[in-house]
Parts: sequence; C-alpha cells; structure tokens
Amino acid sequence: MINWLYIVFLLVILWVMAIMYLAPRISRSKHFGLLGPALMVKSTKNRNIIDRIAKKFPGVLFGKLSVVLVIISSIFAVVLLIYGSILSINIKPSNAPSLSLLIGLPGINPAIPISYGLVTIIAAVAIHEIFHGVVARRQGIKLSSVGALFFIIPLGAFVEPDEKEIMSADPVVRRRIIAAGPGVNIVIAIISLIIVTFLLFPAVTPAHQGLYVESTTGGSAAASLIPTGSELISYGNSSVSYSGNALVNLTVDSVLTPGQNYTAEISKGGTISRIPIPAGIVVASVIEGLPAYNASIPVGSIILSVGNEVAYNDTVLSSYLDSVTPGNTVNMSVEIYNTTTRTNSIKTYSVNTTSLYYYYSKYDPSANSPSYAGKSFIGITLSYFGIGGLALSGMQDILSGKQVFTIPWTGILEFISLPFAYLYPVPSSLASLFTVPFSPFVFWGIVNVFYWLFWWDLLLAITNALPLFVFDGGQFFRDTLYIAGKKERLKFLRNDANVGKITTFVGFLVLFLFLWEIIVPRIV
Repeated sequence: MINWLYIVFLLVILWVMAIMYLAPRISRSKHFGLLGPALMVKSTKNRNIIDRIAKKFPGVLFGKLSVVLVIISSIFAVVLLIYGSILSINIKPSNAPSLSLLIGLPGINPAIPISYGLVTIIAAVAIHEIFHGVVARRQGIKLSSVGALFFIIPLGAFVEPDEKEIMSADPVVRRRIIAAGPGVNIVIAIISLIIVTFLLFPAVTPAHQGLYVESTTGGSAAASLIPTGSELISYGNSSVSYSGNALVNLTVDSVLTPGQNYTAEISKGGTISRIPIPAGIVVASVIEGLPAYNASIPVGSIILSVGNEVAYNDTVLSSYLDSVTPGNTVNMSVEIYNTTTRTNSIKTYSVNTTSLYYYYSKYDPSANSPSYAGKSFIGITLSYFGIGGLALSGMQDILSGKQVFTIPWTGILEFISLPFAYLYPVPSSLASLFTVPFSPFVFWGIVNVFYWLFWWDLLLAITNALPLFVFDGGQFFRDTLYIAGKKERLKFLRNDANVGKITTFVGFLVLFLFLWEIIVPRIV
C-alpha cells in the first residue's frame, strides 16, 4: 500500500532541492523570484489594481490598527507555543499525532478538506498579500511586481514592494506595511466568526432535544447497535438530553433495571429507528494495575450489582464503595455482551478495593485529599449504555463558536481544533439532526466556507505574527526594537548588532518551541 505521507515529504524535499539549485538563475530573472522556498511568478501589468484600491482605502489608519492586532496576535501565538510545548511533555510516543496532521496542506492533512481548505487558503494568502501592497502604496512605497505564489501547488498571490524603498523607509512606516497582511487576516477571521456565530447558527434548530452520540465503548451492546454520529432521542418512556456525568446517573422518569432491554429511539441521517438496548452503566475503561484491571473485569460489560446493591447508576455504585473500607473485597456482577452472537452472559467478580487516595497519589497528586483515604476505589470509568455524547443543543454551541465569547481561551482552542475531531466540514450525519432556514446543502456549505475562512485567516495571522525570521513577524519585531530604541533609556537598540542578536535569539527560541512540540512526544 502506498504511503502518501512519504510521497509528500519526498515531493517537498525535491521541490526545495530544485529551488536551491535554480536559486542563482531565479534571482537574475525579471519574471520569477523566491519567497523562502516558495516560487513567485511576477507580473508588472496588474499593479494599477492595487493603486485603485489604495486610493479609496484608509491605508494609514488600517496600518496603525494592524500594528496593534499583530502585537496581540504575536503574544497569543507565543503563549500558544509555550502551552503546546508544556502539553507535549505528557504525550506518549504511541499517542503522538501523525506527521500528516502537522502538514498544513489540504488533502494531505486528513483534517483539512481539499475543497473548502484549498479555496479558503488561497483567498487568505491573496488578501494578506494584497493588503501589504495597499498599505505600502498609501505610505508612498512603489510596488515592483504582483503575481502568483507556488509551493508545489498554488498558494495564492503576492505583492512585492520596491525593496530599496521599503528598507530605507522609517521603521514606523515599514512596520505598518508588514502588519497589514496579518492585520487583515485577523479582521477577516473576526468577521467570519461573527457571521457563523451570530448570523448563521441562530437560524439552526435541533430537530429533537436528544443526545448526540460521539463515541461508543468497544465490547458494549451500544457499539453494535448505536452508530456514532446518531442522536439518541429517547430511552424507555422518556426523552434523553443528558451529557457528561449526568448520563451515567440516568434514571429517566423511573428506575431502569440494569441488563433489561428498553426501547431506544435513534435518529441517523434523518431516519428514526427504535432498537431494544440493555440499560445500565457500562465499564468504559479499566486502569492498569488497579483492582478492576487485576480482577479482569471486561470493558464493555454492564454492571448489574455491587455487593447487594443493584447498580442503577453511578450514584448507587459510588455510595456503596464509599461505605466499604479500602482493602476489603466486594462482589460485582456484570453482564457481558457477545458482539458476534449478540447474546449475554452474567459473571460475578471478586474485587479487592484500594483507596481513592492511592489512586490520586499515583496519577494526580495535585488533586489528592486526605479525605480520600477512607473511600474505596476499583479503577474504572463509566458510561451509560456504553456511549459518550453531548446534548444536541451543546453540539450547536460548539459548532457555532459561541464558546469563544463565553470562555475565550478554552473556546478559541476548541473552535480551532474542530476539524481534528472531524466536525468541520460539518458531517452530513450531524447536519441532518438540525433544521435550517433553506436548502441544507447550500446552508451548510455557507457555514463551512465561513468557518474555513476564519480558520485559515486566524492561523495565517498568528503564524505570521511570530517573531521568526521567515515570517512577517520577524521584520515586525526587528522594527519594533528600532522604534523602541528612540527612547533614551533603550538607546542600545539603535545599534544594528544589538538588534540582530536579540532578533536572532528570539527567532531561534521560537524555532526551538516549534521543534520541541514535534520531536518531544516521539522520544519521551
């Protein structure tokens, strides 16, 4: 089987080698140029388009605004790098993300769709470059050329200000020109987010107030009977809209006997079906080295009883374990589902409990408490039926970006990461669970376009804002130091050598953080 990831890396290496070999000839050409490893195909015929835009656009004011936006973006990007570097320490090599997820190319990165991804990245790069040129013209800087930018595939357009004029310009002016590209990307990202959150999603209504099934536990009846991406509308005689911890304490309107079948109403792709599924809390996982693992309690089994107590939900199970002194033995009866024959069998296990204090001392010492010493723990996680999910109204909040405004730091990180959970483009199975004001195909297409405009423009802005020599942020940081050097107490920054040392150090520090996130999870 062909490993496309290796082919992509080979193409990148060959492209870079060809660029390095042809670099002397390219540098002498009037029609071609280099922007790092990217090839610029130049033209001087279309510069008047930029001039016409610049005449009507408040470029100086926008340049000043962009400076503020880039400073904020740069701080955010550095904090994000540091945060990611800290998280990477705890990632095991077996859980390290695939290298394909680190390549920001549509179609290569499985999280980035070719259709939406390619169109919106070209638009983001093109507008980025155009606004460099617009602000440059408003500041009186000539343009040498405009054209197309290639790195194996087309990446968008570029605008090339006259090198002599821009390098001899006042650092204040030059910084505005450099900031204009990332600045307009931030503005577009904000506008796109507002459109998705406040214009499009308010028109979306869940068809039912049910539970969106995000995952199922292997070995459980649910794994065979309830497809992921579906909606659990009701169970027994009542509707279901629980999520998280509330789900494992599910009792609906009456107590549901563990192991007995009740009818589940499920919506999948617009079709509603009714399926009998056994009730009860399911062993979602067992923690290695702890009592349930040592007793070989199977994942996916339904807990019927513990001691003499019927395990209706997690509250019953937890209350019983709290009444048992750690170190004692408890009997746990479970129902095991055979996924091949779709039959059940009941088995009782003897489990020697440990203390909750021992668990936290080993796995999460910062959350430990002396009060846990008297609480028994067997080392399992639970789910109801064997499903994990979220109320459909909660899914709507996640997809809409609403959390960006309610819990900014967590919200923005979660909204950016939605493609890696395969929630953007919004899958048809999920989209079918909502009603929309007009053609679902058109409506969700518009939602996906604006999401990817937000995604690419934000990522392009914060990446370019980094104080790294290959990005706009490298020259922006250098000019910021020159501007700061106008103050008497910072006059040492008037020396090019001092500025060069600082920018080099900061650039290598940023590069180190980049490499740290890639390498550390694969070797630690």
